[in-house]
Amino acid sequence: MLVGVAGLLASCGIGGQRQFGDVFPDLGVLLTTADPVAVRAELVTVQMPDSEAHNMHLLAMLRGQKSMDAAHLVLLVRAVALPENIQCSNDNGRWCYPQRGDSDNAAFVDQLLTEGAAKLDDVDSYWLGELVGISQSDAVMLALCELFVPVVDDGSDHAFDELLRGMPGSPAMLPFLSRYMGPQGRLDGDRGWHAFRKMSFDSDRVWLLATLLLRQEELTDERLLMTMKAFSFDGGRKKALQMLVDRATSLDAEVARAAVSTFSFDAGRSAAFATLAKRGTVELEEHQLARYVQLCSFDSGKIKCVELFASTLQGEPSIRSAKKVLGAFSFDSDRLKAVQLMAPRWSQLSQGERNELLGAFSFDSSRKKAAKLLMR
Repeated sequence: MLVGVAGLLASCGIGGQRQFGDVFPDLGVLLTTADPVAVRAELVTVQMPDSEAHNMHLLAMLRGQKSMDAAHLVLLVRAVALPENIQCSNDNGRWCYPQRGDSDNAAFVDQLLTEGAAKLDDVDSYWLGELVGISQSDAVMLALCELFVPVVDDGSDHAFDELLRGMPGSPAMLPFLSRYMGPQGRLDGDRGWHAFRKMSFDSDRVWLLATLLLRQEELTDERLLMTMKAFSFDGGRKKALQMLVDRATSLDAEVARAAVSTFSFDAGRSAAFATLAKRGTVELEEHQLARYVQLCSFDSGKIKCVELFASTLQGEPSIRSAKKVLGAFSFDSDRLKAVQLMAPRWSQLSQGERNELLGAFSFDSSRKKAAKLLMR
């Protein structure tokens, strides 16, 4: 007799990782439950039997079905013991995955998927996403996609969202996007960027960004900033900015500043300044340099910024901008370094303006050294 899901869950107990047999005394629930979402959630919380007998039981259950739906095939596959190398949690639940193919049971998972696919008579976007997400090889993943994606993906954002919702954090997601969805034209337009926003890890975001930049005709300022804000860590932001700047023929100075402001630490900001300066895609005026310098938390980062852009500044020197640049520094020693770097420009200021600039220093000795640097 089928045990109701609520009763099954109530009998499971709490504390520690439970054994599969204690939670699922009747394996038939995997094929007959009316609530596959709840059973799937339980499957990722128990210790699976890692034995040939268990696997053969699952295979026999599958072969005993004339037809089935994707949700119950997911439950069978999720009942296979796999190492939980990758874990992802979100509002939709918890997902656990092995590194693809890196398990003694990887081939068995693909066997279940292959044999089960031939029996599927009801597939929706979400549960297909689950099947793709747990596939252990590109060959099986592509076979599933070729059979069922054209059926469930009507080109809408909803269908696409449901596919991705079924595989958050899966190592199969990038192959799915790059080897099937991309070549099929199913990432064209805004869809690819929609997928980018769904990535769980910076490494995946970097990889997909490279693919999208090869396919997209236009990179707008809004999209560039959206991309930079999507990253979690400066390492990913650094790689992303390099790719974005390589793609852009020119970059508005304020857009570039907003991109740099997404970095968390001065080391990342300095790397971003270096990328912008090296590529030459952004032209700064002196008042904009002051705003760039103010992004940094420490004088070392501010000096790096001045060093990178001092020789390429556009327009005429301005006492107002010069004072803002020096005012961003905390110590006279670093203000002197900034004056040394900016001397070719600031020495063009009038005598009165240069004397006014010296007021940014805290000590007479520093003012004297700065005055020498600013001599015409």
